[in-house]
Amino acid sequence: MQEDIFVSWIQCRRKRPSNSVLESSMLQPKIQPSDGLSFRTCSVFIFMVLQSVGELSELICSHQPIVVLAGGDAILPCHLEPPINVRSETVVWIRPGLDPKYIHFQNDRHLIFEDQNPSYRYRTALFVDELENGNVSLKIFRVKLSDAGKYECHLPSMQKEASIQLTVGESDVIGSHEPVKATLGQDVILPCHLEPPFDVSTLTVEWKQGEKHVHRYRSGVDDQAGQDKNYTNRTSLFHEEMTSGNISLKLTKVTELDAGNYTCHVPKLHSQVRRGKVTLTVESEDDADKRRQTNKTVHGGEEILTPGRGLSSGDVAGIVILILVIVGIGRLVWKRRRNAEQNAGDGGGRQEDKDENQPIADNVRGNNAEQNAGDGGGRQEDKEDDDQVNSSPNVQRRRRR
Repeated sequence: MQEDIFVSWIQCRRKRPSNSVLESSMLQPKIQPSDGLSFRTCSVFIFMVLQSVGELSELICSHQPIVVLAGGDAILPCHLEPPINVRSETVVWIRPGLDPKYIHFQNDRHLIFEDQNPSYRYRTALFVDELENGNVSLKIFRVKLSDAGKYECHLPSMQKEASIQLTVGESDVIGSHEPVKATLGQDVILPCHLEPPFDVSTLTVEWKQGEKHVHRYRSGVDDQAGQDKNYTNRTSLFHEEMTSGNISLKLTKVTELDAGNYTCHVPKLHSQVRRGKVTLTVESEDDADKRRQTNKTVHGGEEILTPGRGLSSGDVAGIVILILVIVGIGRLVWKRRRNAEQNAGDGGGRQEDKDENQPIADNVRGNNAEQNAGDGGGRQEDKEDDDQVNSSPNVQRRRRR
């Protein structure tokens, strides 16, 4: 659309009468029919077109918060859609609530410092080459924690404005508290990450062993300039995981020279811990096999861990206590079961004795009954004899005397 307007402007310029024509017209005035638009009419027309295009364009900033790490650079994306050349326009970036509120003030490609907040002095810039495409994004260098907040972009002449949110994070670099063991000729990963997690894909990451440069990542790619020759073509980062703060180093084909202390470093990180430390120990394959064998003993075809080899004294004590507890519980259960069986056996024996003695008791009771019956019969007979004696005449006369 801007090219069409420019063509119309050229055509209007061509239709504008020259000075000689104006002079001759003044001497010999003639009234001729116009074969096109006048210069003034073209100017008004073009101005109206430009104004209408500006009114149709919309200033759009990112709806998602821009998240950056303290110490890094931040870009607050903002543009006109459809694009309009704003190279000669006034572009203002402010931060509400700040005094003074002006972050960046640019008029006709000139930066105005008078009203700019001192905290942002020499730390802001527009993409000048992109202004003709409607790109009014703001870049903030060396971001501080205090830079976090809401920002607004204004185009006063077009009466356009939009806002965007900036979030500034702060993380610590965490290495490994335990030594990392590796075997000669094999690959190893030296762990290191940011806590809390933070995207470091746009920052510089460095790995060093003492003063030796092991690996450097910056500007989104691996930079092997100045790398120690011992690590050539043997180091790499996990690029796809750097967005979540993982800056672990993979080291291939480990050699004895690789053993030592390493540091992972994020130079632009503004935090209490900017370096993580990792210690790497290297052993031969034979030593690794011997170590594994000393941690195990073969007994009865099964591998059994022996105390003091592969287990700490605390682990051994815990295992011994557990075994004693299990044995004690087993012994208690066994005793209770045996007592129950013995009690069940005694009860059965007494029942059998009772069953065996039952006939004898019955016989005894029978004999006693017969004897009692016999005694009763004898006493009855004696009583009858006594009655006969007492009833005799001699006894009667004797009793009367």
